[in-house]
Amino acid sequence: MENNIQKEHNESFESVIQPLTNFLNCVLKLQESYHSIFYDLTNYSVIEYNVQKYLNNQQNFKKLQHYITVLKRITYKKIKEAIPDESIDDSNVLYPVGYEEKIRKEIKEKINEMIVFISGILDRHKILSTKTEYFNYKGTAQKIQALETELTKAQLIEHNIYFLEIFQGKAPNERINWIGTASGFSYFINCLFTTDLFKHLTHKWIIAENTFIINGNPVPQNIRTYKDKDVKPRTQRIIKDAVFNLND
Repeated sequence: MENNIQKEHNESFESVIQPLTNFLNCVLKLQESYHSIFYDLTNYSVIEYNVQKYLNNQQNFKKLQHYITVLKRITYKKIKEAIPDESIDDSNVLYPVGYEEKIRKEIKEKINEMIVFISGILDRHKILSTKTEYFNYKGTAQKIQALETELTKAQLIEHNIYFLEIFQGKAPNERINWIGTASGFSYFINCLFTTDLFKHLTHKWIIAENTFIINGNPVPQNIRTYKDKDVKPRTQRIIKDAVFNLND
């Protein structure tokens, strides 16, 4: 008996707010879809790259902006016009006082959540696309892999499975851990950006900060002031040889 009443209750509810429940389902489906595209925490750096790649298409960026505009137009007043007080009525079910208000609030809350969710995605894209720069290596993978091998063997960096992707600009959320001295890192960056591969990039220290950490810590703001004379000759030779091979 209770199941029959509940079924009739659901059918009555759906018939009254059909347009809004359909819209709400669309919101939920959209939210689920974008979560699957943008937030896979098992491989965040790759997903982050996919987000930027997706939004670099201006049509996709405008599409998300349009979603926000549409969602903001669905005001509480419009929801109330669709679900006025005492509009959900069924002789077989006794609805509590204020039931319509509860439904209206749930719908509006879900819409607001979606606005915040999409806005966060767009804000993140603006930050990454306008205020940061990365490597954009387009050569053979073997050369970058050889660079990693030499630096790792010399105990100047820790092995990083995203080393190649970082140099290709495809892993903006990953950092290579330089485990040598800060002076040695400064020397390495200066050598790297004298090569034909990277000398066209004008913001080398911004790129360095976005792609490396030093012994687990952010690259210091004064890194460009470090002196080559503080780097051991053996370390200078190792770095020069490793970087020189990129030009071969």
